[in-house]
Amino acid sequence: MFTAQQYRAKAAEYDGFLAAAQSPAEIAEYRGLKQSYALHADNLDWLTANAGKTMSTEVRDPPRRKRRDRDGTYAEQENILRCLGAAVILNWNTMPTKLQRALFEAASTIQDSERTTPLKDALAQFLHDHKDDAPKQ
Repeated sequence: MFTAQQYRAKAAEYDGFLAAAQSPAEIAEYRGLKQSYALHADNLDWLTANAGKTMSTEVRDPPRRKRRDRDGTYAEQENILRCLGAAVILNWNTMPTKLQRALFEAASTIQDSERTTPLKDALAQFLHDHKDDAPKQ
């Protein structure tokens, strides 16, 4: 992990590159990197100065619950996900194409180890098979 001084040194290094940049793309890239490293340094300085005011990220054991509470919570979450999925499918043809693509990409990254068919292919086939189920509005 870097220290604030190391981040500031890196920002200064990119400031030097910025002075020697010859194209607008290089200028934009070096300026962004310089600002990013400077911001990291500022954040570390703030965290150091306000250490007593921050919350710890230590992993703690969750409170013990009865097994049926966990099973009930899992079932409730699964039901919520099913309802949301059904709502998305029912309104698929009314959604903008950009949103459809974003949802498709997000859904296709979810892994299901029990399936042999890649999820992306299965989703694409399902959406293709049901594309005319509800008319576009």
